[in-house]
Order: sequence, then structure tokens, then C-alpha cells
Amino acid sequence: MTETDEPELTVYHRHLARLPARDDRDHFRALLVQARHITTASYETTLYDHQQTFRLLWRHLQRSGHLDVARREVRARLASGRASPDERADLELFLTVYAQTRPGA
Repeated sequence: MTETDEPELTVYHRHLARLPARDDRDHFRALLVQARHITTASYETTLYDHQQTFRLLWRHLQRSGHLDVARREVRARLASGRASPDERADLELFLTVYAQTRPGA
């Protein structure tokens, strides 16, 4: 906790600092990692920190237009049958979240 009783956002600040330096594919991979932390309750810091980091990365990818690109690439990857079971779970989770935030897409 900080002096103002706000939770520290260590992971969030680390990813915020990397936004300008990484490309959208790296941000997408980081988004999948954050989703895995959240869904498996394997936190580096706190659930809140990982949720805020997920939101940061999602909004960044949404603004850049990469979410739509990622959706097409994820569908192709899943259709290829070459994804490992863990990767398949991550990609299916992404598609689920995408569908809930972008109805009709």
C-alpha cells in the first residue's frame, strides 16, 4: 500500500513504462500473460494490479486497432490446430473477452 492507502501498481507501472518501446504483438502477449495471472490466481503482486495492467494493455491495443488484428490471428491459430493446450486456453479466453466487449464482432 502507498501512503494514501492505494494499492501499489508495480506490474501496471512496469507495463506503462514499456508502452512506447514495445510493438503491439508484444503487448498482446503481455495481455495474455495478465489474463493467465488473473484467471489462475497466480499473482506477482495483487489481483488489482494485474486487473489494472490488463485494462491498460487492452485499451492500448483497442486504440491502436490491434485487437481486431489479434482476433483474426487468434482464430487462424486455433483453426490450424497447432496451438498447445495452454496456448489454446489463453487464445479462447481472449476470444471470449473480445466477444463480450465487442458484441456482434
